[in-house]
Amino acid sequence: MIAKANRGYSSASSVISKDKYQSVADFYSGKSVFITGSTGFLGKVYIEKLLHSCPKLDKVYLLIREKKGISADKRITDLFDNPLFKRLKSSNPDFLKKVVLVPGDLSLPHLGISPSDEQTLIDKVSIVYHAGATVRFHEPLPVSININFDGTRKMLELSQRMKNIEAFVYVSTAYAQGSAKVLVETTYPSPAKVEDVYKFIEEHGHDNDEVKKFIGSHFGTYAFAKSLSEAYIAKNHGKVPAVIIRPSAVTSIKDGPVKGWLDNWFGASGILFYINEGAIRVLHGEGNNTIDFTPVDYVSNLSIISALRAKESNEVQVFNSTSSSDNPVNWDTIYKKMKEEKTLSGKNKFPYLSLTYVNSKLGLQMGTFFLQITPAVLADLWLKIKGKDPKYLKIVSHAIAVRNAYEYFTSNMFVMRSDRTRELHSSLSPEDREEFQCDPTQIRWPEYLKDNMHGIYKYLKPPKMT
Repeated sequence: MIAKANRGYSSASSVISKDKYQSVADFYSGKSVFITGSTGFLGKVYIEKLLHSCPKLDKVYLLIREKKGISADKRITDLFDNPLFKRLKSSNPDFLKKVVLVPGDLSLPHLGISPSDEQTLIDKVSIVYHAGATVRFHEPLPVSININFDGTRKMLELSQRMKNIEAFVYVSTAYAQGSAKVLVETTYPSPAKVEDVYKFIEEHGHDNDEVKKFIGSHFGTYAFAKSLSEAYIAKNHGKVPAVIIRPSAVTSIKDGPVKGWLDNWFGASGILFYINEGAIRVLHGEGNNTIDFTPVDYVSNLSIISALRAKESNEVQVFNSTSSSDNPVNWDTIYKKMKEEKTLSGKNKFPYLSLTYVNSKLGLQMGTFFLQITPAVLADLWLKIKGKDPKYLKIVSHAIAVRNAYEYFTSNMFVMRSDRTRELHSSLSPEDREEFQCDPTQIRWPEYLKDNMHGIYKYLKPPKMT
């Protein structure tokens, strides 16, 4: 059972100052930031936005795992060889002078950072963005705890040694709190004692059945480790001003610099792709079930502006980067937009695009067999008769695996409050509100869903079907 939220929660109005505007760019002027997860989806957006919108930033330190045979210069070159950075290269051609690579690894002692690099971070860094993690939902528990919890603990300890620390911004997930169907912007009790987690891993860490019992209602080891990390930060941040950002399912860029840009199949991209292709025709859930999407630039912008307010409370401040409470969108709306776009573009691998909702496991199994597997088998049989290689069952089988991995999110309804996020955003100057948009009410779903689908087809390679 998940305990109720911390009753000591302070309302947004009590911690978010509106007395005067402070320019975001001015706040970051002359300061240095340290980013983990910098080669990931969100990390890239952090880098681009900070260097473009806060050009007087001093340095951006990036924790990057070393790879054998690949030099640091080559890794930096590869990182910025991306359409995302086209705007930055134009607006700030010398931006690479501000980027500093820090070889390291969240899974290693002392984060794998050399003593000299560590001292540089201690002397220079003012704001930390800890977005590094293994994002596989069902990673083996020892691996998830080592990277997602121990890595966070070590990052917090390093931040506590920084001489000029102003904000430790931790990127969690809106699904960290297990069975909580209404998520508010506050801290929650720890799902377990840290010492009990280590003891369990030592005794049962590789027993999947025991792990499922131990993590309880949490959706996988990823969510459990994030929940454990949130509670640890709330209890142990000390004098470090700390912020927790909880994004829901992170989707493509909404506003800029490249609308629709994304770079991986994690989150909702896979299931949206296969529904659009006609390879997914049955979903466990209801058409009016709300699905919580948040554009990646909204998560980045919220993280960046949250650092300005980190010092305004002695407690950890929590902001949800979510849409379901203030601007909900459901599966019916998403599917109707797909059909509309399909009619215009004619792009699909399977004819007669359709989507059926079922509300039971048995219904899902039957619908999958009759509406997905059987047509695929018949289509492959026809290809064989014509002397061509079969392909449809392989595609459908992969689509089913993607759908099943996302079943928890299609079959459950969540309401994730974003009151504090909206109030934080409204506390900015009009110019900064536009530059650092993160208010979910400003998402126009028909337009955004169209851009998101176009981005999936434009920027992602076809998924590997293994």
